[in-house]
Amino acid sequence: MSARPRLSPRQRRLVLATVATVAGTSLIGLAVWWIEARRSTDLADARAGVTSTFTAEARAATTPVRFTDVTAAAGIAMRHGASARRRALPEDNASGLAWGDYDGDRWPDLYVVNHPGILGDPADPAHANRLFRNRGDGTFEDVTELAGVGDAAGFGMGATFVDYDADGHLDLHVTNLGTDRLYRNNGDGTFTDVAARAGVASPLWSTGAAWGDYDRDGHVDVYVCHYVDYDAAGREPPAAVGSSGRAGDYEAPYTINPSAFNPQPNTLYRNRGDGTFEDVTRATRVADPDGRSLSATFCDLDGDGWLDLYVANDVSPNRLFRNTGGDYAATGPGETGEDFPVTFIDLSAFTGTADTRGSMGISVGDFGGLAGEADDLPDLFLSHWLAQENALYLSLRGRSGQLEYRDRARPLRLGEVSIDRVGWGTAVLDIDLDGRADIAVANGSTLERPEDGYRLKPEPMFLFVNDGDGFRDIAPIAGEATAIPRNARGLAAADFDCDGDIDLALAVNQGSPVLLRNDTERGGHHALSIRLAGPEALARGARIEVHQGTRHQLRWWAADVSYLSGHAAESIFGLGDSPRADLVRVRWMDGRVTEIRDVPAGDVRLAHADAVMPAP
Repeated sequence: MSARPRLSPRQRRLVLATVATVAGTSLIGLAVWWIEARRSTDLADARAGVTSTFTAEARAATTPVRFTDVTAAAGIAMRHGASARRRALPEDNASGLAWGDYDGDRWPDLYVVNHPGILGDPADPAHANRLFRNRGDGTFEDVTELAGVGDAAGFGMGATFVDYDADGHLDLHVTNLGTDRLYRNNGDGTFTDVAARAGVASPLWSTGAAWGDYDRDGHVDVYVCHYVDYDAAGREPPAAVGSSGRAGDYEAPYTINPSAFNPQPNTLYRNRGDGTFEDVTRATRVADPDGRSLSATFCDLDGDGWLDLYVANDVSPNRLFRNTGGDYAATGPGETGEDFPVTFIDLSAFTGTADTRGSMGISVGDFGGLAGEADDLPDLFLSHWLAQENALYLSLRGRSGQLEYRDRARPLRLGEVSIDRVGWGTAVLDIDLDGRADIAVANGSTLERPEDGYRLKPEPMFLFVNDGDGFRDIAPIAGEATAIPRNARGLAAADFDCDGDIDLALAVNQGSPVLLRNDTERGGHHALSIRLAGPEALARGARIEVHQGTRHQLRWWAADVSYLSGHAAESIFGLGDSPRADLVRVRWMDGRVTEIRDVPAGDVRLAHADAVMPAP
């Protein structure tokens, strides 16, 4: 018998490396199996293993801020959704609400969106949307039937008040799972649905809508987000835990998973100026066909005077579309004198904003000074799904002048504190009127309760107060009304009682809307409430500056879009201890500037010098 040949040193090393690799892989596999065997991934707690240190750092110990639930006292009464949840994605995602002074009495009115549920009776008036008229004394009256805006047959998602026909009366746009509505204000307290005649009666699943004059022709246009092609007919979700009583029977159905459905392309409608719109999506290249879109905002992100477009998508990359109109306008009309085509370029990847997290709400503000990167350009706050954290994209100019963004949510204490929440509606506002921009977020999980799969987990909202070095959540200590867990979706801000501070309205999924009155002690702080008088095409996206000594605050009118919701038109700036502002400047969307100096606290109305939009 011959002796077995010896292995060379190199061969021995290869064998040992192979054995070590196999052993290591096996150990990792066993560890993964052991962990997974002891938890249900559908019910996994995103907070597991996360340190609680950041939670303590991100929450304030004391605050003068107080909010009071005045819903019942104000006369706002309705219930959202069907009587029983059916474990369907459209039910879980809805709905929003919007503020708007539709009757022109300077008191903001409230429109709350509703739906009958997937299997509900669309003829039941209990499932209609509701319009609450502000009486001007802290109470509201339900004028839905008189106004004709109930849309009981619709499956409501979002709403926006907008004067699309420039007649001086706020109209109402409502997005649906199904045919959208465009209610034209008749000027006598009633509305007429003109969506089909206007060409905006989309049959798709519409969610958020962004209004703005993207081509600067003097007429306000609308970009409508579409979500997914929801088709669950004949495939009912499995029974939930509550029906069998056996926890092992739990299964998260595909009917609540957006990844189970194909995305739908969005639509950009160009306003012709005659009461009708044309679909220019393909020509402008903003369809975003792979995005499951929930919110969008028109805002001049790069400061060139033309409205850019940012789209928040769920489980698909977000999109930043830069408006090229400024590039063409700089060269003048074409050789034959024809108007140039206004299109968009997708700069998401180049700007670092192609976020693949589940994005719901969008807010726009100026926070650059917090990170020492102030550039006076809009910054973007995004609310996200569970375990994905909120995002705060601060804009900055790259070395080549290219617009870039950096997510600064974590160092500014906005990120990790939100890891166990699902964020929806958002608002940039000065809660305590100290001259610094704060952030409010409506939260509510889409995870089902382990003990009852037909019910969702409620969560408390966030009230992030800016302390000059970052943010701290004061919701747990700002009163019982802000500490209560809810299944909130839409959030809209307004000074509904006209006392100079900002109040909040929340849309609660399968619950009643909540009106939170801001009862914060002023402590000597003053407020400046700015209203813009002029056509929507000139005002939407206008840059508002308030200067006090070496400090200045910035807002972009109507760019803060929340989630399926609309804030009131006025912009309220906190002046801190000062009773006046040195300078208020508005740069309208045609490039013209309106300035007033030595402005006392209170209400101020700024009008455009000329209601006619000059040619680009």
